[in-house]
Amino acid sequence: YITATKPTHLPVSQLTFSPYLDWLFLSAMGDSFVIAIDFGTAFSGYAFNITPRGEKSEPHLPRWGKEYGFDSPKTPTCILFNEDETCLSFGYEAKMKYKEMSGEEAKKHYYFEDFKMKLSSNLEIKAANGKSMKALKVFSESLRFLKEDALRTISRNTEGKIFFPSDFTWVLTVPAIWDPSAKQFMREAATQVTLGFTETNEEKLVIALEPEAASIWCKKLPSEGFISEKHNAESLDQSAGTQYIGAEHPEA
Repeated sequence: YITATKPTHLPVSQLTFSPYLDWLFLSAMGDSFVIAIDFGTAFSGYAFNITPRGEKSEPHLPRWGKEYGFDSPKTPTCILFNEDETCLSFGYEAKMKYKEMSGEEAKKHYYFEDFKMKLSSNLEIKAANGKSMKALKVFSESLRFLKEDALRTISRNTEGKIFFPSDFTWVLTVPAIWDPSAKQFMREAATQVTLGFTETNEEKLVIALEPEAASIWCKKLPSEGFISEKHNAESLDQSAGTQYIGAEHPEA
């Protein structure tokens, strides 16, 4: 969740805006078709924009879990594989399917949750029943689900028009605390999923820091009733895995 308030005291930490990231986001939004994936520790989701170039619009966020009595902009970051390591489901569906399995059936499957911070291309992540699988496969199959769900959702909302991954600029958010090797891991996972970028068009994939993305979004919000000239902007990006507090101080 992202909130912004008028601070009455000095911020805990100051977030400086990256001109390069600003440029990346402006470049991405310059493309008519954009899909942004927030792969979170506890919950994940995506937003997309397919508005014709030059027209103003807000990104579209699908709702998740209605078939299970939920109505959320995100779905749990959990994934279920069968005994052959084939992905069966992700999110609410994976959670509910695994919950309903008998003990013997559950032992044959692989169910992962809360695995985002366990990064290494050679590392094997333990499933809920103690079985293990390569981390790269778990991450890439999770991204694959979100990618395919996004393309299906867009197709349903455009009278069945078929879109390909290469039609979009893809934005993946990552924690600011991740080192370069962890960010490279996410790029490798995205490559496994075939998001539509290659060595000749690497700009089609944007790796964005979560707190900076949150702050850039806050800068887009209307100032009336939100930020006045006499106040600073403060943002809070809080999740199960990381918490960021940042502030932008307007120049005098």
